[in-house]
Amino acid sequence: MENYRYVIIGGGIAGVTAAETIREHDADGRIALVSGEPHLLYSRVMLPAYLKKKISRDRLFLRTRDEFVKKNIDVFLGVRAERLDIKSREVALENGEGIGFEKLLIAAGGAPRTWGSPELQKWIYRLQTIDDADRLDEALPRIKKPLVIGASFIALEFLEIFAVRGAAPALFVRGKNIFGDMLDREGSALLEDNFLNHSIAIYYDDRMERITEYERKLAVLTAEPRVIECDALALGIGISRSLGWMRDSGIEIGKEGIRVNEFLETAVEGIFAAGDIAEYYDSVSGRERAGGSWTHAFLQGQHAGGSMAGIRMPFRRVSSYSITSFGFQITMLGDCRGRSDAIVRSDSSRRMYARLCLDKGALVGAALINRFEDKAHLAALMETKTPLEKYRDKLIDPSFDIRSIAIVG
Repeated sequence: MENYRYVIIGGGIAGVTAAETIREHDADGRIALVSGEPHLLYSRVMLPAYLKKKISRDRLFLRTRDEFVKKNIDVFLGVRAERLDIKSREVALENGEGIGFEKLLIAAGGAPRTWGSPELQKWIYRLQTIDDADRLDEALPRIKKPLVIGASFIALEFLEIFAVRGAAPALFVRGKNIFGDMLDREGSALLEDNFLNHSIAIYYDDRMERITEYERKLAVLTAEPRVIECDALALGIGISRSLGWMRDSGIEIGKEGIRVNEFLETAVEGIFAAGDIAEYYDSVSGRERAGGSWTHAFLQGQHAGGSMAGIRMPFRRVSSYSITSFGFQITMLGDCRGRSDAIVRSDSSRRMYARLCLDKGALVGAALINRFEDKAHLAALMETKTPLEKYRDKLIDPSFDIRSIAIVG
C-alpha cells in the first residue's frame, strides 16, 4: 500500500485546486489525486461552448500530465474509491489497491440522478462529464425535436445548445416556475417570454405518466393530459452526491452531502470535503447547504487545500452562478430557496428583474435577470450583512441604484 501525507478523492476543479494549493504551502509532502474519470482536469462550464462549436474539444482541458509531474503530484485516473477506513487512515480503491493518508480531502462531486427505465437510456442525454458531451455531440446532427426536462441552469444550457445546432427544443417543468422558488411568477414569465420569442415551447406544472417509443420517436403522456412528441430527452434535474462508498465509515452525512465545519473539515480530524459533495454552514445565508457551481468548487478547493496545509481560516464566500441564455444574462447569488421575505425589482420594458431575499433585514440571496452590473455590490452587501430595512421602499423602485447603498462593516 502506498502512503501519502495528502490524499484527494476527486479530480475536478475542487480536488485539483486543493492539491496545487497544498503544494504551494508544503513543498515536500506526498500528494495523491484519485479521479474516477479517465481524463485530466477539464472545464465542465465550457462543455456548452464546445457543443455550440464555439471552441474545440482540446481547449476544454486545463492541465497536462507534465504539470502534475512538475508539482510532484501523483495522479490516478479512472479508478474510484470503494471504501474509507478512518481508523487505519486508508482508502480502498475499486481496483483492489489501498492508499494510506495522513490527511484526506473528499471532493468526489456527484453524478446526474438516475432517471428513466433501462430501455429509455439510449434516448436520454446528460451534461455532467466530457463523455456526456461527446455522446451528445455525436447525436446532435440527427436530433430535431428534443425535450429538455428540468428548471435548472443545465436545462437552459441544453435549450441553447439544441437551438444553435438546428433543433427545435421544448422545455418540461414539473413546477410552476423556471428555477423553482428562486424566482416568483413574474421573473419566470420574463424568461418564458424570451423562450417563446425563440420558438421554444414550455410545459409547466405537469408530470410524466408514460413514455412510449414508436417509429424512432418518443411519445410522452403527461398527467395534464397531453402527448408530447420528441426524439431525445435531455436531463437538467440536478445531481446525486457520490456518498455510497463512505456511508459506513463514520463520516457524518447531512441532507445534501458530507457535513463539514467552517474550515471544511469533517468531525474526523484531518478529513476534509470540498465542492459539490460538501455540506457546510454558510454564515452568509445562515443555513447548512451544499454548493453547486464551478467557481464555488474552485474557492472551496483552494480553502480546503490551505486548511490541510495548516492555513486555518473560516470559509466565507457568497456562492454565485451566471449564464447567458438566448441573450438574457441570468445570475443567482447566495441562497434564495424557500425565502418568503423578498423584494422584487422589475422593469418589464427593459426586460430587467431582481428578486432580493432577506433574513432579519440582511440580504442573503439574489436572483438577477439582465442586472449583472449589480452582482458585485450585492455580494458585498451579503458578505457584510449590511442592514437593508430602511431601503425597502427604495429597492422596490427598479430605477433606484442599489450600488448607492453604503457597505457597512
